[in-house]
Amino acid sequence: MLRLLRKFSPLFDHGLNKGCEREQAHWRRAFWLIGLLMLLFAGVGTLASGAFSYEVRVRDMPLIELVLFLFVAGVLFLPLALVIRRARFHPKAVAVIAGIFLIGLTARLLLMFSEPVLEDDYQRYLWDGGVVAAGLDPYSTSPADVLAGRAPIEMRRLADEAYPIVERINHPELRTIYPPGAEAAFAAAHLISPWSLMAWRGILLLSEVVSFFLILQLLRQFGRAAPFAALYWWNPLVMKEVINSAHMEGVLVPLLLTGVVLAVRQRFALSSLLLSLAAAMKFWPALLLPLIWRRMMGRPLLLSGSVLLSLLFGGLILAPYLLSGLDESAGLVAYAERWKTNALIFPLFEAIVSGLVGLFGAASIAPFLARGLVGLFLITVVLWLAAKKSGGPKETIFHIFTVIVLIFLLSPAQFPWYLLWVAPFLPLYPLTGLLLLVPMMSLYYLGFYLMAHDLVEPWRQVVTGVVWLPVLLVLMLSCRRLKELPFLRGTRARG
Repeated sequence: MLRLLRKFSPLFDHGLNKGCEREQAHWRRAFWLIGLLMLLFAGVGTLASGAFSYEVRVRDMPLIELVLFLFVAGVLFLPLALVIRRARFHPKAVAVIAGIFLIGLTARLLLMFSEPVLEDDYQRYLWDGGVVAAGLDPYSTSPADVLAGRAPIEMRRLADEAYPIVERINHPELRTIYPPGAEAAFAAAHLISPWSLMAWRGILLLSEVVSFFLILQLLRQFGRAAPFAALYWWNPLVMKEVINSAHMEGVLVPLLLTGVVLAVRQRFALSSLLLSLAAAMKFWPALLLPLIWRRMMGRPLLLSGSVLLSLLFGGLILAPYLLSGLDESAGLVAYAERWKTNALIFPLFEAIVSGLVGLFGAASIAPFLARGLVGLFLITVVLWLAAKKSGGPKETIFHIFTVIVLIFLLSPAQFPWYLLWVAPFLPLYPLTGLLLLVPMMSLYYLGFYLMAHDLVEPWRQVVTGVVWLPVLLVLMLSCRRLKELPFLRGTRARG
């Protein structure tokens, strides 16, 4: 009997292999189908975006339809990580990488011609870019002061030239919040084509292409299949927030990823420099620097040089704010004091702090105290991770990912485009809880409908819970399985 089984076993193995190949072919077709659906999302979104032009009242916009459209796109994208695992592509299949790239690039090119949907931050970018390109100081004067004639004559002339951009800037009473690195990017777009959203989108598109190839580098260095890059490149939330909404996070991502790639290659001094440059776009990457400095502990000259250079960058970043004054009209002060939207964890924590300090008659300091305690917690986590015995560059990258996720989750403001801080790492760490944010974050735009119909409280009390409670639950469950992920096994030994 045993001899008979051995004789026919190759036939059974051949049948199993053929069945396995057929199953993988089904998963590969599902993979490309998701890509084509994301391309269709970009095409339909571009055609329908005219209904959200600036001239249309928010109340008259098809807001419910928009939320459903974005939600469905996110749901269709959600199984992509599972599909990639089951399809088992060859890790270096050039044709597959080219197909992934072309689909994502075509989708972005379509969105280049779309009307920005429910977002107008780019108006501030265009104005600041013109001000900086003219050699003027965007930190010294608010758009409201320019419109009221309380500004240098050169700025008033710029406002006439830029019409109607200045009149459309949100929170015009505030001076700009954006750090000097971001201001330089805005000015570059202005130099390409003055007051042009298309020029700014061109810079964002170039940044996205660079980010795609940096993600491929990381996947190769981590020994992961290249198709996982589609988790960023085909992400409908990424495409909407970077190209359609034109948020400046798009220029932050390649700097952040370059710093990570250099860290994996153990070029820690250059990694520290790139993260310092990223902090010149938005402040929070500065929190990641101790994780890189820890890797240079055995090289004191290199460490001290990197720290001093980062401190110099920090001084240059903060100087414009300090020279212009940190009063109530400063965007940085306003954001630090009162910005709070679409978040769940921070408002709950702030309510607890308010209740405790209220017992001592000091409830007024609760917002400042809550923000301070969150900042202290994040710094403590960073220092604790930095103090741990290093297991290699890959473990350092995982610590960077952990800190970024915590910054995102604990932020008082959690706009959909803030997920761009985490999205570049999803190809490496495709946690279901984070992927679930792609459809769930679309519910943020339901707030525009509720506000237009004077229903602000349901947005704050109900919609935020609907967005975050399932996400946090799934994220906790998926984090419990982190050590089971094959690309994290043995990280300490291989790093």
